[in-house]
Amino acid sequence: MGDLRGIELARDGRITCRNHTRYGYERLARGIYRREVPTEPKAGWWALVRGVMTAYARTPVILCGPTALQVLGVALPTSLEDWRRCHVIAGSRCRPERTCVVTHRAVREPVAWRIVGGAPVCHPVDAWLELHGATDDELVEVGDGLLRRQRPLLTMGGLTSRLDELSGTTGVKRARRLVRLLRVGTDSPYETRTRLMLVRAGLPCPQVNLAVPCRSGMTYHVDLGYEIERVAVEYDGAVHVGDRRQMELDALRRRQLQDEGWMVINVTADQLRHPGDLLASIEQALILRRAAAARRS
Repeated sequence: MGDLRGIELARDGRITCRNHTRYGYERLARGIYRREVPTEPKAGWWALVRGVMTAYARTPVILCGPTALQVLGVALPTSLEDWRRCHVIAGSRCRPERTCVVTHRAVREPVAWRIVGGAPVCHPVDAWLELHGATDDELVEVGDGLLRRQRPLLTMGGLTSRLDELSGTTGVKRARRLVRLLRVGTDSPYETRTRLMLVRAGLPCPQVNLAVPCRSGMTYHVDLGYEIERVAVEYDGAVHVGDRRQMELDALRRRQLQDEGWMVINVTADQLRHPGDLLASIEQALILRRAAAARRS
């Protein structure tokens, strides 16, 4: 997140809400000013977080909820993101009062799980439980994010162990019910969204990031794979559009998977919103592949 320096506080009265623009400062919150105006959309939020933590440097305040998850790099569904406020847990004797600060009630004195860029962050499971307005599917997406393939924050054992420690806390019972839907090793919320769509439609649950070795010597990980039927379901985002080299690599990957007998079905964001035809195609592919496998045996 970067360190907490570079934030000016108006404790001495030199910079105030009335004169901060004259001195070239941006007002982040009451008593918190920054000289450099961020140029990137989310940079202002980072400055706000640093400013809030600087303002409460002598107070037991810990980042929590969406703020903690965003600081830890967990991808959140758009509806759960909060880039305008800072969510904190404060000690029983402290109730931060700023329009940009959301204070969560602490059942016990807050304890930092990790220090990120100088800011104390609560345990990821605690932050997960604080997403009270989330749907079940959104919580599963975030839960998968805690167990992600690249730089996972937790193991499944670590997640369930923390839930046991928090037994009786609001949200734990619901989280335990959803744990069975979590999968270790995902790469994005869209993969989780696609997997849940398949399961909700009554289709078998595919394996996540299934490794497929090819005769070329390459081993590819398909987003969602049905190993027996050799059907791969992959989310196709727009990140590679216009990147000619990456498009060539993707084409080579698809061809080598097909050479190994895999059928690759791509999913787009629009298809996730209107999945009827897509689900029918995947179901038909599984039926045909199973019938072919039965004939061969």
